[in-house]
Amino acid sequence: MPDESTPQSAQPLERRLATILCADVAGYSKMMADNEERTVRVFRGHREIFESLVNLHRGRIFNTAGDALLAEFNSAVEAVRCATEIQAALRTRNEHLAPEEKMQFRMGVNLGDVIIQGGDLLGDGVNVAARIQTATAPGGICISGSVHDQIQNKLSLDFKLLGEQTYKNIAKPVRTYTVNEGAVVTTPARRTGWRVPAAIIAVVLAIAGAGYWGYQQYDTHRAEQLRVDARLTAQMAAQKQATEQAQHAAEEAKREVQLQAQKLAAEEGKRRTQEERTQLAQERKLLEAERQAAEAVRKQADASQRAAATAAKAAPALTASHDGTYSGQLCNQFPNKAPFCWTTVALVVRNGIVEGSWITRTKKTAWVRGTVAADGSVQLNLAAWTPSDTPAEASLLGRIVNGAITASGQWRNGNRVAGDWKRTP
Repeated sequence: MPDESTPQSAQPLERRLATILCADVAGYSKMMADNEERTVRVFRGHREIFESLVNLHRGRIFNTAGDALLAEFNSAVEAVRCATEIQAALRTRNEHLAPEEKMQFRMGVNLGDVIIQGGDLLGDGVNVAARIQTATAPGGICISGSVHDQIQNKLSLDFKLLGEQTYKNIAKPVRTYTVNEGAVVTTPARRTGWRVPAAIIAVVLAIAGAGYWGYQQYDTHRAEQLRVDARLTAQMAAQKQATEQAQHAAEEAKREVQLQAQKLAAEEGKRRTQEERTQLAQERKLLEAERQAAEAVRKQADASQRAAATAAKAAPALTASHDGTYSGQLCNQFPNKAPFCWTTVALVVRNGIVEGSWITRTKKTAWVRGTVAADGSVQLNLAAWTPSDTPAEASLLGRIVNGAITASGQWRNGNRVAGDWKRTP
């Protein structure tokens, strides 16, 4: 364990051998430019499938950046097997998406030495995987020669050699292969040795020495040989048929398991897609409701201001004595609780019209608009926001006496609110 007193830059670097899987989305920037929300929603579903299969194959995702995903595996076989299953699952999910929503990953796999830095991995082992991935066709998988050397004859996959490839900022050419999942590695069938039964040998020897036994004994031995040959041929045919049936049953079972897994993945992808669409629809409805509520508050405030302006025009001379700037506070009053106050609420009274504003706890602007009558009576309308950012309205009544305004009322939800202000010199 490193000494905590030693600076991190002076501590020795920790290294290990790891298989790195690097993946990103082909054409991601264009998809984001066309429709950001749709692209993020589809990528979120693809990434969940990616992460679940990485965990299933005992890997871990150690870095992400935008659409790029980097995963580490202790086994090259598990890394390649995981990559092929991810591509198969994503192809199934894409089949249920609209053409403009289809999203394909490019994947590169490399086995190499890496540097450990916290939970992250660095070094050529990671860089080579990233460079191989950039040269891969959409929906495809490319692996380095170091990975191919470890997995050949261990997976039912076909590999096409692309030769020594030169990649940007990689010092030496990298032997590169592409994975073709449509081809299966076949193992030459073992030849069944023909064992000559002892009875046949005996018959052959008997026939060879049958010169002195005569024609009848020769004919008897010949017939016995034919019966033995026929029985052996029948046994071989039955054994071959049983072997072919067993192989066919095993292939059918494997194919059925794969189909069921793909069906489950497709159903899960379809369900998640529907949930995401439902959630987006609900969010749009909520935003529209908030917009309409805010518009209603604005219209009511504008109406109050117009009414106040009309009243002020009717009697400007009578209300001019109340003109000025008033400083004070507004307080929400709760049963059995201390009041909550906005202490910096300023009102400006001019020609019978009252206007003011303040900043709420959620950093939004709230307004006060109202009127002052010639007899000093005050009517105020508040347009504010709750802590959950929903519009709130209140009406207050009060008076101006000796340069001081006091008013009280209640919000639409029934909570009391009161304010007091004094005219500043």
